[in-house]
Amino acid sequence: MRFRILGPLEVFDGTHWRGISAAKPRTLLATLLVQRDVPVPADRLGAELWGEREPKAATNLIQQYVMRLRRELNDRQGRLLVTRPPGYQMVLADEGDVDAAAFTRLGDSGRAALAVGDAERAAGLLAQALALWRGPALADVPTGPLVEAEAARLAEQRLDVLQSRVEADLACGRHAALVPELRQSVREHPLREGLWGQLMLALYRSGRQAEALDAYREVHRLLAGELSIEPSAPLCDLQLRMLRGDPRLDLPEPEPEPEVEAEAEAETGTANRPERGARRRPRPDSRPSEGAAQDGQPTTAPRQLPAAVGGFAGRRAELRLLDGLPGDASAGPGPAVCVIAGTAGAGKTTLALHWAHRAAPHFPDGQLYVNLHGFAPATGPMPPGEAIRGFLEALSVAPERIPDALEARAALLRTETAGRRLLFVLDNAADAAQVRPLLPGSAGCAVVVTSRSQLAGLAVTDGALLLSLDVLPREEARELLAARLGTDRVAAEPEPVTELIDLCARLPLALAVTAARAAGRPGFPLSAVVAELRDVRGRLEALDAGEGVSSVRAVFSWSYRRLDSGTARVFRLLGLHPGRDVAAPSVAALACLPVREAAAALTALARVHLITEHRPGRYSFHDLLRAYATDLTAAEDPEDDRTAALHRLLDHCLYSARAARGHLAPARSEVPLPPPVPGSVPHGPKDHEQAMAWFESEHAVLLAVADAAGPAGFDGHAWQLPLAMADFLHLSGRWHDWVTSQRTAIVAARKQGDRAGTALCHCESGRAAIRMRRYAEADQELLRALELQRGLGDLTAQADTLRTLAWSSEQQGDYRAALHRVAQVLELQRAVGNLAGQAGALNNLGWCLTHLGDHEKALDRCREALRLHRDGGSLLGVAYVWETLGFIHDAMGQYAEAVDSYRQCRDGFRRLGNRYGEADALRSLGVSLRKAGDPEAAREAWRDALVILDELDHPDADVVRELLRTSAG
Repeated sequence: MRFRILGPLEVFDGTHWRGISAAKPRTLLATLLVQRDVPVPADRLGAELWGEREPKAATNLIQQYVMRLRRELNDRQGRLLVTRPPGYQMVLADEGDVDAAAFTRLGDSGRAALAVGDAERAAGLLAQALALWRGPALADVPTGPLVEAEAARLAEQRLDVLQSRVEADLACGRHAALVPELRQSVREHPLREGLWGQLMLALYRSGRQAEALDAYREVHRLLAGELSIEPSAPLCDLQLRMLRGDPRLDLPEPEPEPEVEAEAEAETGTANRPERGARRRPRPDSRPSEGAAQDGQPTTAPRQLPAAVGGFAGRRAELRLLDGLPGDASAGPGPAVCVIAGTAGAGKTTLALHWAHRAAPHFPDGQLYVNLHGFAPATGPMPPGEAIRGFLEALSVAPERIPDALEARAALLRTETAGRRLLFVLDNAADAAQVRPLLPGSAGCAVVVTSRSQLAGLAVTDGALLLSLDVLPREEARELLAARLGTDRVAAEPEPVTELIDLCARLPLALAVTAARAAGRPGFPLSAVVAELRDVRGRLEALDAGEGVSSVRAVFSWSYRRLDSGTARVFRLLGLHPGRDVAAPSVAALACLPVREAAAALTALARVHLITEHRPGRYSFHDLLRAYATDLTAAEDPEDDRTAALHRLLDHCLYSARAARGHLAPARSEVPLPPPVPGSVPHGPKDHEQAMAWFESEHAVLLAVADAAGPAGFDGHAWQLPLAMADFLHLSGRWHDWVTSQRTAIVAARKQGDRAGTALCHCESGRAAIRMRRYAEADQELLRALELQRGLGDLTAQADTLRTLAWSSEQQGDYRAALHRVAQVLELQRAVGNLAGQAGALNNLGWCLTHLGDHEKALDRCREALRLHRDGGSLLGVAYVWETLGFIHDAMGQYAEAVDSYRQCRDGFRRLGNRYGEADALRSLGVSLRKAGDPEAAREAWRDALVILDELDHPDADVVRELLRTSAG
């Protein structure tokens, strides 16, 4: 097997390339391919497949996907996709079986050829590398953290290879032919200064000096407008040299070959001289050896790294990325730079120093370290000139040689580090402007920067690799505790350790503080430490080791104090939000801001890692930061302001959910609501698909908000919001949430004294109980609702409840009782003139009639229902009628018609995003296919149904599993 990831994910089976059709197995395969050198733990696979929405049955689902992949890869014995604790691993016969590895190998070879002046060979190798790309890396794979990081790394590597290939072509004299390609490249990557410099040089060498200078002016305007920065020093220098007509910009004549070398090449037939006009690049300068400075005075290579932190554990994926940092001239013209960014307490410095000590032998000319105090509360950030002075003194530069001006100091640093192999660790940087003057200017050096800010500007202008450090995976958190407390002590109390990890939010600093407390009390069980942390209010105090850098609260405060007042207010108010994550519209309501300003505040908070953008446009923070924000808002924001903020958020959620529900069940009756409070910015989806997508993103947040509404004094929201969500929870198969939320709703509606609302909640609770097969409970709830509705004289509500009672009778096999109740529903719907309600009643009549043996009459009722639903534009109603028609045809022995009807039903539910409906249609489709004589197609339908039902953690999965088991026999 061979695999391609430089574009859509594809597999070569010996005959042709093909994709992986299903999204989840495709994501699983992509994750195993990008992490192919190590086993990928199940929890990491779960995070990649589902993110924060990992289902309870994740382990079983992953096993199902592995089995499916092995079938697709013809690897039923598991020799390629290997089960290897604690997870799975792709074991390839050859690293070159993945196109990305071939790309890297060709790119490295091409750059090596370029470094020794063999421009022709370099251009050919680099062009071969680029030809492997068929589009963006892993283009058709839903992105999780690992896949997203690998795609970004490969995209950056592709640009590096492109620039190297252009450099080789320029050295070969192909400047005129490069101009169109480079113009397209700068349009696609407008902030890539290296490409602009190559475009300028290509234009200049083509005799188009004016256009070259125009290109400089264009990039100058672009950088000033987008990033508020000036072009880099190399680009400015290139412009000045063009203005002066510097002859060094012209393509030099080739250097004459030594006679002995030329004779040897002629004798062996290996002569491969560049064409006329090509430039042979000199071999890299040999670096100064330790013990001899450039001025002849003895010097000692600096060894400034602080001691590595003991008890380091985990971070294997991040260490692999750092190990990939080049430390030689083949990397390109500049140093390799990596920024380790992450929230306070994530262990950025610990990781940087651990890796730096490990990598130190690869940098024999020394290792330089500085704490830039970017977030220090007292001193403020260190001026870059001061940091440079420290570096220069460590490199044995005499104090009198160090200039005062920052630019001159930076230039001297680049001069002193040229040709050397040095490792720089720039710890706790404030921003890119503080870091940029500290960067050496040539290859052979590597720079690791740590910061709470993202420092994206360094990626844009200096090609830095951005490594975002999150909290630890659970297994690595356990390893950290074992490293600090001993394996035996951690293994002796597995359950308290698991709870301790969760209470510390998997934050390395919190885990280290807790481990220190536990280590100081070796006779205490870990359960005692856990008991101290359970109190949310006192948790931050418990995570205080007595000094600033060892206090979780103090470390958080250093980031918070750097925020402007508006962004700080948004962070505090996030402590009021009950959801696990937020998006800009809900934050806009919470803070009474325009959505654009709320989005900007979230971006600013993510930039300093007080929150994390875990999915595009959705932000979260761990429990310790949430507790910190909650403490801040209680201390700094008046109670009236907090109550008003929560009211705006609740109205935003309720009115947005009500608007979305209108697209899912337009015929359902609604309780009138007062206008939303100003500033609540409700969301209004345009159609059924948008409504389902909005609910899919927000349902977890909405459930949390509904639970929090009652205790906060908003009883109306506490029952109205679950009602607004009910149809989505039903359609998406989230029935456990449906049941639980309606119980909360009934209590809140009764507390508020709203009889109509209480009746609706009882009816909804009955519907949910039917889906859970709790029929006695369902009938009791529905009869309570009907009694209240008859007292209120609400015919439409009575029809809804009677229809649900009929459904309960039908589910219990009493089709005569169901038929009687459906007939009552049809009467009520005709009385109020509800065509959609009439269509639903007719479909239900057809269902009952066919179970009672009257198939022809059932077909007539369903055809009439289909017409009414189509006329009314109800896609959901049409899907349900096709389901009934499929059942009727199957009962009549008309299996071809049944298969066609169930496929129509399946397609309808799939378009609507109704996952349970799709799975149920697939189950019925499989039954009809088996009866029609196609058992393999039937099993495929059941396998597809099982994947969906397992993802939903649905009890019907066992029914489908039994169908598959019996069909295999």
